[in-house]
Amino acid sequence: MGKEIRLNELSKELNLSATTISRALSGNGRVSEETRKKVTEVALRLGYISPSQKKQSDSIISGRKSGNVGVVLSRDLLYESDFFHLCLLGAAGALADHGYETLLILCNTDEYEPLIPAVEKGALDGVIFTRAISGEKSHSYLKKKGIPVVVVGSGIKDAVMVDSNTALACRELASSLMNSGCKRIAFIAGNMNYNVNIKRLEGAMMGVSDYSVNPDPNLIFRDISNYNSCKVAVETAITRRCDGIICCDDVIAGWSYEVLTRLGLSVPKDVLLASCFDSNELARHTPPITAAHIDARQMGFYAGEAMIGLLEGTEKRQFIPVEHTIHLRASTRHFSV
Repeated sequence: MGKEIRLNELSKELNLSATTISRALSGNGRVSEETRKKVTEVALRLGYISPSQKKQSDSIISGRKSGNVGVVLSRDLLYESDFFHLCLLGAAGALADHGYETLLILCNTDEYEPLIPAVEKGALDGVIFTRAISGEKSHSYLKKKGIPVVVVGSGIKDAVMVDSNTALACRELASSLMNSGCKRIAFIAGNMNYNVNIKRLEGAMMGVSDYSVNPDPNLIFRDISNYNSCKVAVETAITRRCDGIICCDDVIAGWSYEVLTRLGLSVPKDVLLASCFDSNELARHTPPITAAHIDARQMGFYAGEAMIGLLEGTEKRQFIPVEHTIHLRASTRHFSV
Protein backbone atom coordinates (compact mmCIF):
# COMPACT_ATOMS: atom_id res chain seq x y z
CA MET A 1 0.00 0.00 0.00
CA GLY A 2 0.91 3.69 -0.10
CA LYS A 3 2.57 3.73 3.30
CA GLU A 4 5.13 1.19 2.11
CA ILE A 5 6.46 3.57 -0.54
CA ARG A 6 9.61 5.26 0.70
CA LEU A 7 11.01 8.62 -0.34
CA ASN A 8 14.07 7.00 -1.97
CA GLU A 9 11.79 4.81 -4.10
CA LEU A 10 9.88 7.88 -5.23
CA SER A 11 13.22 9.52 -5.98
CA LYS A 12 14.26 6.62 -8.25
CA GLU A 13 10.89 6.61 -9.99
CA LEU A 14 11.12 10.32 -10.81
CA ASN A 15 14.91 10.52 -11.21
CA LEU A 16 14.90 13.48 -8.83
CA SER A 17 16.70 14.09 -5.55
CA ALA A 18 14.87 13.43 -2.28
CA THR A 19 15.28 17.12 -1.39
CA THR A 20 13.57 18.25 -4.59
CA ILE A 21 10.70 15.82 -4.01
CA SER A 22 10.28 16.93 -0.41
CA ARG A 23 10.17 20.59 -1.48
CA ALA A 24 7.70 19.85 -4.26
CA LEU A 25 5.32 18.01 -1.92
CA SER A 26 5.58 20.51 0.94
CA GLY A 27 5.23 23.59 -1.24
CA ASN A 28 8.32 25.10 0.41
CA GLY A 29 11.45 26.01 -1.50
CA ARG A 30 12.27 26.80 -5.10
CA VAL A 31 10.73 24.15 -7.33
CA SER A 32 9.20 24.80 -10.75
CA GLU A 33 5.46 24.39 -11.15
CA GLU A 34 6.06 21.70 -13.78
CA THR A 35 8.22 19.66 -11.36
CA ARG A 36 5.77 20.19 -8.51
CA LYS A 37 2.90 18.92 -10.64
CA LYS A 38 4.87 15.90 -11.86
CA VAL A 39 5.96 14.91 -8.35
CA THR A 40 2.44 15.30 -6.95
CA GLU A 41 0.90 13.15 -9.70
CA VAL A 42 3.40 10.32 -9.24
CA ALA A 43 3.15 10.46 -5.43
CA LEU A 44 -0.64 10.19 -5.66
CA ARG A 45 -0.45 7.34 -8.16
CA LEU A 46 1.95 5.34 -6.00
CA GLY A 47 0.17 6.23 -2.75
CA TYR A 48 3.18 7.88 -1.15
CA ILE A 49 2.54 9.43 2.28
CA SER A 50 5.04 11.98 3.55
CA PRO A 51 6.29 11.90 7.16
CA SER A 52 4.32 15.05 7.99
CA GLN A 53 1.14 13.56 6.50
CA LYS A 54 1.69 10.36 8.47
CA LYS A 55 2.23 12.34 11.70
CA GLN A 56 -0.95 14.26 11.05
CA SER A 57 -2.92 11.10 10.29
CA ASP A 58 -1.58 9.27 13.33
CA SER A 59 -2.28 12.16 15.66
CA ILE A 60 -5.84 12.57 14.41
CA ILE A 61 -6.44 8.85 14.92
CA SER A 62 -5.03 9.15 18.44
CA GLY A 63 -7.47 11.91 19.33
CA ARG A 64 -6.15 15.20 17.96
CA LYS A 65 -9.14 17.12 16.69
CA SER A 66 -8.05 19.01 13.58
CA GLY A 67 -4.32 19.20 12.96
CA ASN A 68 -4.67 23.02 12.84
CA VAL A 69 -3.17 25.71 15.05
CA GLY A 70 -4.45 29.27 14.79
CA VAL A 71 -2.02 32.19 14.70
CA VAL A 72 -3.68 35.48 15.61
CA LEU A 73 -2.36 38.69 14.08
CA SER A 74 -3.61 42.19 14.90
CA ARG A 75 -5.58 43.42 11.90
CA ASP A 76 -4.96 47.05 12.83
CA LEU A 77 -1.16 46.56 12.90
CA LEU A 78 -0.66 43.90 10.24
CA TYR A 79 0.78 46.16 7.54
CA GLU A 80 2.76 48.48 9.78
CA SER A 81 5.67 46.34 10.93
CA ASP A 82 7.74 43.36 9.80
CA PHE A 83 7.41 41.87 13.27
CA PHE A 84 4.09 40.10 12.71
CA HIS A 85 5.03 38.66 9.33
CA LEU A 86 8.33 37.31 10.66
CA CYS A 87 6.66 35.95 13.78
CA LEU A 88 4.06 34.19 11.64
CA LEU A 89 6.75 32.64 9.43
CA GLY A 90 8.61 31.33 12.47
CA ALA A 91 5.50 29.83 14.04
CA ALA A 92 4.29 28.28 10.78
CA GLY A 93 7.69 26.71 10.18
CA ALA A 94 7.79 25.10 13.62
CA LEU A 95 4.23 23.81 13.29
CA ALA A 96 4.86 22.42 9.81
CA ASP A 97 7.86 20.50 11.11
CA HIS A 98 5.43 18.56 13.30
CA GLY A 99 2.75 18.05 10.66
CA TYR A 100 0.43 20.86 11.77
CA GLU A 101 -1.25 23.36 9.49
CA THR A 102 -1.34 27.08 10.35
CA LEU A 103 -4.68 28.85 10.28
CA LEU A 104 -4.22 32.63 10.06
CA ILE A 105 -6.77 34.63 12.05
CA LEU A 106 -6.98 38.43 11.94
CA CYS A 107 -8.41 40.20 14.98
CA ASN A 108 -8.60 43.85 15.94
CA THR A 109 -7.44 44.90 19.40
CA ASP A 110 -9.41 43.15 22.17
CA GLU A 111 -11.58 41.30 19.64
CA TYR A 112 -12.11 37.55 19.60
CA GLU A 113 -15.22 37.07 17.44
CA PRO A 114 -13.13 35.98 14.39
CA LEU A 115 -11.94 32.99 16.47
CA ILE A 116 -15.42 31.70 17.23
CA PRO A 117 -16.33 29.97 13.91
CA ALA A 118 -13.11 27.93 13.81
CA VAL A 119 -13.37 27.03 17.51
CA GLU A 120 -17.02 26.00 17.32
CA LYS A 121 -16.31 23.82 14.27
CA GLY A 122 -13.50 22.06 16.13
CA ALA A 123 -11.01 23.38 13.57
CA LEU A 124 -8.38 24.54 16.09
CA ASP A 125 -6.20 22.48 18.40
CA GLY A 126 -4.39 25.52 19.82
CA VAL A 127 -3.96 29.27 19.33
CA ILE A 128 -0.80 31.40 19.19
CA PHE A 129 -1.19 35.14 19.79
CA THR A 130 1.49 37.40 18.33
CA ARG A 131 0.57 40.27 20.67
CA ALA A 132 0.02 40.36 24.43
CA ILE A 133 -2.94 42.55 25.43
CA SER A 134 -4.01 43.30 29.00
CA GLY A 135 -7.43 41.81 29.76
CA GLU A 136 -7.58 39.89 26.49
CA LYS A 137 -11.12 38.40 26.38
CA SER A 138 -10.29 35.57 24.00
CA HIS A 139 -7.98 33.82 26.48
CA SER A 140 -10.77 33.03 28.94
CA TYR A 141 -13.00 31.94 26.06
CA LEU A 142 -10.36 29.53 24.75
CA LYS A 143 -9.67 28.23 28.25
CA LYS A 144 -13.34 27.30 28.64
CA LYS A 145 -13.11 25.43 25.35
CA GLY A 146 -10.00 23.55 26.50
CA ILE A 147 -7.80 25.07 23.80
CA PRO A 148 -4.17 25.81 24.83
CA VAL A 149 -2.75 29.28 24.27
CA VAL A 150 0.78 30.55 23.59
CA VAL A 151 1.46 34.29 23.60
CA VAL A 152 4.36 36.16 22.04
CA GLY A 153 4.71 38.66 24.87
CA SER A 154 4.37 38.65 28.64
CA GLY A 155 2.00 39.52 31.48
CA ILE A 156 -0.67 36.98 30.48
CA LYS A 157 -2.17 34.41 32.87
CA ASP A 158 -3.01 30.85 31.86
CA ALA A 159 -0.74 30.92 28.81
CA VAL A 160 2.80 30.01 27.86
CA MET A 161 4.65 33.24 27.08
CA VAL A 162 7.56 33.77 24.70
CA ASP A 163 9.31 37.09 25.12
CA SER A 164 12.56 38.98 25.49
CA ASN A 165 13.37 41.07 28.54
CA THR A 166 11.78 44.12 26.94
CA ALA A 167 12.24 46.42 29.92
CA LEU A 168 15.96 45.63 30.14
CA ALA A 169 16.44 46.15 26.38
CA CYS A 170 14.82 49.59 26.52
CA ARG A 171 16.74 50.46 29.66
CA GLU A 172 19.97 49.72 27.78
CA LEU A 173 18.70 51.72 24.81
CA ALA A 174 18.02 54.77 26.98
CA SER A 175 21.45 54.38 28.58
CA SER A 176 23.07 54.52 25.15
CA LEU A 177 21.39 57.88 24.48
CA MET A 178 22.41 59.23 27.87
CA ASN A 179 25.98 58.12 27.20
CA SER A 180 25.84 60.05 23.93
CA GLY A 181 25.07 63.27 25.79
CA CYS A 182 21.28 63.41 25.99
CA LYS A 183 19.74 65.24 28.95
CA ARG A 184 16.06 65.39 27.98
CA ILE A 185 14.74 62.23 26.32
CA ALA A 186 11.21 62.09 24.92
CA PHE A 187 9.40 58.75 24.66
CA ILE A 188 6.79 58.26 21.93
CA ALA A 189 4.64 55.19 22.59
CA GLY A 190 1.96 53.33 20.66
CA ASN A 191 -1.16 51.65 22.02
CA MET A 192 -0.71 51.30 25.78
CA ASN A 193 -3.18 48.39 25.90
CA TYR A 194 -0.29 46.30 24.61
CA ASN A 195 1.85 44.97 27.44
CA VAL A 196 5.01 45.35 25.36
CA ASN A 197 4.56 49.12 25.14
CA ILE A 198 4.12 49.38 28.90
CA LYS A 199 7.38 47.46 29.39
CA ARG A 200 9.15 49.61 26.81
CA LEU A 201 8.18 52.79 28.60
CA GLU A 202 9.14 51.38 32.00
CA GLY A 203 12.54 50.29 30.74
CA ALA A 204 13.32 53.56 29.01
CA MET A 205 12.43 55.56 32.11
CA MET A 206 14.67 53.33 34.23
CA GLY A 207 17.51 53.94 31.80
CA VAL A 208 17.12 57.70 32.26
CA SER A 209 16.81 57.41 36.04
CA ASP A 210 20.04 55.39 36.16
CA TYR A 211 21.85 58.63 35.36
CA SER A 212 20.25 60.48 38.31
CA VAL A 213 17.94 62.30 35.92
CA ASN A 214 14.23 62.46 36.66
CA PRO A 215 12.22 61.55 33.52
CA ASP A 216 10.01 64.47 32.48
CA PRO A 217 6.36 63.29 32.28
CA ASN A 218 5.74 66.12 29.80
CA LEU A 219 8.04 64.32 27.36
CA ILE A 220 6.06 61.06 27.40
CA PHE A 221 3.51 60.66 24.58
CA ARG A 222 1.15 57.67 24.66
CA ASP A 223 -1.24 55.98 22.21
CA ILE A 224 0.37 57.35 19.05
CA SER A 225 -1.44 55.52 16.25
CA ASN A 226 -0.77 57.43 13.02
CA TYR A 227 1.51 59.98 11.37
CA ASN A 228 -0.55 62.99 12.43
CA SER A 229 -0.57 62.08 16.12
CA CYS A 230 3.17 61.38 15.88
CA LYS A 231 3.72 64.76 14.26
CA VAL A 232 2.03 66.51 17.16
CA ALA A 233 4.07 64.51 19.68
CA VAL A 234 7.42 65.23 18.01
CA GLU A 235 6.67 68.93 17.54
CA THR A 236 5.60 69.20 21.17
CA ALA A 237 8.73 67.36 22.35
CA ILE A 238 10.93 69.76 20.37
CA THR A 239 9.22 72.82 21.86
CA ARG A 240 9.88 71.28 25.28
CA ARG A 241 13.61 71.13 24.47
CA CYS A 242 14.10 67.40 24.05
CA ASP A 243 17.50 66.37 22.68
CA GLY A 244 16.72 62.69 22.17
CA ILE A 245 13.68 60.66 21.13
CA ILE A 246 13.01 56.99 21.85
CA CYS A 247 10.19 55.52 19.78
CA CYS A 248 8.40 52.37 20.87
CA ASP A 249 8.70 50.73 17.44
CA ASP A 250 10.16 51.01 13.96
CA VAL A 251 7.04 52.54 12.41
CA ILE A 252 6.91 55.43 14.88
CA ALA A 253 10.67 55.90 14.48
CA GLY A 254 10.18 56.35 10.73
CA TRP A 255 7.40 58.86 11.25
CA SER A 256 9.45 60.75 13.84
CA TYR A 257 12.42 61.06 11.51
CA GLU A 258 10.18 62.47 8.78
CA VAL A 259 8.70 65.04 11.17
CA LEU A 260 12.14 66.10 12.40
CA THR A 261 13.35 66.52 8.81
CA ARG A 262 10.34 68.68 7.94
CA LEU A 263 11.12 70.81 10.99
CA GLY A 264 14.59 71.40 9.55
CA LEU A 265 16.32 69.37 12.27
CA SER A 266 19.17 66.95 11.67
CA VAL A 267 19.55 63.44 13.15
CA PRO A 268 21.87 63.03 15.04
CA LYS A 269 23.30 66.57 14.96
CA ASP A 270 20.25 68.23 16.55
CA VAL A 271 18.30 65.30 17.99
CA LEU A 272 19.23 61.67 18.67
CA LEU A 273 16.70 59.06 17.55
CA ALA A 274 16.27 55.39 18.57
CA SER A 275 13.66 52.65 18.39
CA CYS A 276 12.63 49.95 20.87
CA PHE A 277 12.12 47.54 17.97
CA ASP A 278 14.50 46.99 15.07
CA SER A 279 13.73 46.29 11.41
CA ASN A 280 15.49 46.06 8.06
CA GLU A 281 14.10 49.50 7.22
CA LEU A 282 15.83 51.06 10.23
CA ALA A 283 19.11 49.33 9.39
CA ARG A 284 18.95 50.63 5.80
CA HIS A 285 17.71 54.09 6.78
CA THR A 286 19.81 57.19 6.13
CA PRO A 287 21.13 57.62 8.72
CA PRO A 288 20.73 54.09 10.10
CA ILE A 289 18.65 54.21 13.29
CA THR A 290 19.79 52.73 16.60
CA ALA A 291 17.39 50.06 17.88
CA ALA A 292 16.84 47.20 20.31
CA HIS A 293 17.02 44.08 18.18
CA ILE A 294 14.90 40.99 18.86
CA ASP A 295 14.63 38.12 16.38
CA ALA A 296 10.90 38.09 15.61
CA ARG A 297 11.12 34.95 13.50
CA GLN A 298 12.86 33.13 16.35
CA MET A 299 10.14 34.27 18.74
CA GLY A 300 7.51 32.82 16.42
CA PHE A 301 9.46 29.58 16.09
CA TYR A 302 9.73 29.23 19.86
CA ALA A 303 5.99 29.89 20.15
CA GLY A 304 5.28 27.16 17.61
CA GLU A 305 7.52 24.69 19.40
CA ALA A 306 5.89 25.58 22.73
CA MET A 307 2.46 24.93 21.24
CA ILE A 308 3.57 21.50 20.04
CA GLY A 309 4.78 20.80 23.56
CA LEU A 310 1.42 21.81 25.03
CA LEU A 311 -0.48 19.62 22.59
CA GLU A 312 1.79 16.66 23.31
CA GLY A 313 1.77 17.28 27.07
CA THR A 314 5.52 17.90 27.34
CA GLU A 315 5.68 21.70 27.74
CA LYS A 316 5.97 22.63 31.42
CA ARG A 317 7.42 26.14 31.16
CA GLN A 318 5.35 29.26 31.63
CA PHE A 319 7.92 31.66 30.20
CA ILE A 320 10.38 31.10 27.34
CA PRO A 321 13.10 33.80 27.08
CA VAL A 322 14.47 35.26 23.86
CA GLU A 323 17.72 37.22 23.86
CA HIS A 324 18.06 40.81 22.65
CA THR A 325 20.90 43.01 21.44
CA ILE A 326 21.27 46.78 21.03
CA HIS A 327 22.30 47.78 17.53
CA LEU A 328 24.08 51.11 17.86
CA ARG A 329 23.92 53.15 14.66
CA ALA A 330 24.53 56.64 13.28
CA SER A 331 21.25 58.14 14.56
CA THR A 332 22.78 58.20 18.04
CA ARG A 333 26.24 59.25 16.87
CA HIS A 334 27.46 55.66 16.59
CA PHE A 335 29.01 54.24 13.44
CA SER A 336 26.95 51.51 11.82
CA VAL A 337 28.54 48.09 11.64
